[in-house]
Amino acid sequence: MKSTSYVSLVILTLLSGFPTSGMATRFLIHLTESTGLSVGESEQIYVVRRLDPLPWLVVETASLDDTQISSSLEQIRHKDQVYPDIAGYFATEEGITVPNDPRYSEQWHLTTTNVLEMWQSTQGKGIVVALLDSGVDPNHPDLLGNILFDQGYDFGDQDSLAYDENGHGTAMAGLIVAHCYNQEGVCGIAPNAKIIPYKINQQGSGRFFASDLASAILAAAESSATILSLSLVLDEASPVVQDALLYAKKQGKLVVAAVGNRGRQQVDYPANLPFVIGVGAVDQAGKRLPSSNYGEGLLISAPGKNLLSTLIGGGYADWFDGSSAAAALVSGVLALIVAQQPTATVAEWIVTLLAASQDVDIPGFDSQYGFGLLRVPLRSIPLNQDQKPNIQFIPMAAGEVFHHGNQVTLNLSLNQVAGRKGDLYLRINLPSNAEKRYTLFKVWNGDDNIEPIPYNQTLSSPYWFESNLNLALYGTSTALLGTGLITDSLAEGAYELLAILKMSDNSSTVPARKIIWITTQ
Repeated sequence: MKSTSYVSLVILTLLSGFPTSGMATRFLIHLTESTGLSVGESEQIYVVRRLDPLPWLVVETASLDDTQISSSLEQIRHKDQVYPDIAGYFATEEGITVPNDPRYSEQWHLTTTNVLEMWQSTQGKGIVVALLDSGVDPNHPDLLGNILFDQGYDFGDQDSLAYDENGHGTAMAGLIVAHCYNQEGVCGIAPNAKIIPYKINQQGSGRFFASDLASAILAAAESSATILSLSLVLDEASPVVQDALLYAKKQGKLVVAAVGNRGRQQVDYPANLPFVIGVGAVDQAGKRLPSSNYGEGLLISAPGKNLLSTLIGGGYADWFDGSSAAAALVSGVLALIVAQQPTATVAEWIVTLLAASQDVDIPGFDSQYGFGLLRVPLRSIPLNQDQKPNIQFIPMAAGEVFHHGNQVTLNLSLNQVAGRKGDLYLRINLPSNAEKRYTLFKVWNGDDNIEPIPYNQTLSSPYWFESNLNLALYGTSTALLGTGLITDSLAEGAYELLAILKMSDNSSTVPARKIIWITTQ
């Protein structure tokens, strides 16, 4: 794949057919041995960069008029080696203007997420977050010293100075690493962590090229950062971004992304990828923002309304609402988790995050909130101190990680139920290879169902609990749900086991859940 010859006029005509979205015409070439395609520079076309170690080349040419673009677009999309460099934008709520209100004095999200409790053991010291955004103002007094500015890069303008001319990146940085206890401004959720800024937009634009994002992902994958924070979305899926994200995944990086702010039941790219932590936004009451996307690709929801943060030039504002802000908070909490569990794996960090989330409304995973609302993990599981019925999975660890070939051993303990009647429901929510999620309802010694029915229905409903029970769910040939063997057919991702006990005497409902992550790594 030597770049020694020039693109022919025929290829150049095809390549020129990409829509520009108000930016220069740029496209991607997937280099393969079979195509033998080589690219050199001319007056009409030049190479922006090679995306090493990926086999992708970024090329730019002069913009064409609408007629030329329209006539050649269809031809281009059928060329396997040529792709549009699609546009993306930062996931801030649309139509937001700077408010005239005085700055808010409280950061409600710090209390809601219980982060003050976790600060007693860690504030993120030693953890680095790669912020792929509009850059950062490193001279903001609340960010000084927490921005590893010399390690960053401006891929949008192709220079080493990732200064923020937009404001979005500086606000996200403040939510993650703004100093605490310095008698100034606000607190970040991981105030002792550090940020490497990778600027992906040109100057102060709110949009960027997919290839610049991919370049930033590759740089972050090779950096000291453990977490990649993407408070952004793309207009559509991008193969070059997906290749870059898979490369980062292989390097052991956590990737967090905003689900988007179009208010629709569809998680935007790349948050919808199964190995990316897709984050939605809620208000102070814990309700999903009407503008926040939702759906099966949503894993967790976090505060995203009126969050006070840092502005370019040393100021503060609370108008960067939406899933952008929510994703930044999740990145910050992950920095705390990584600092507290430095020897854990990526899968273990993710399952710790999801297992600590607070369930909302309907028990278990749902498309409105994912696995629940962002909460920091507590050190211990509260014990039941009264005589109310309670259920718990044994082992009691809220989350675990399994590989293909492993075996799950799991029991369900029902306490304070002797002499009472009730129904037990068991639900498993799982990902599929088609990047969707499914729900199965388990039946006691019966077939799976897609409709919620009592687990004990085949015995009797309601069931008379003669004594407290310890049900073997998985782990042996005689267990109620089987041997628990993790087969190769199970997709990678989060699996939720939900148990709900509904008592007949007082109509009380007692839930318990366990989240596991099945990984191929």
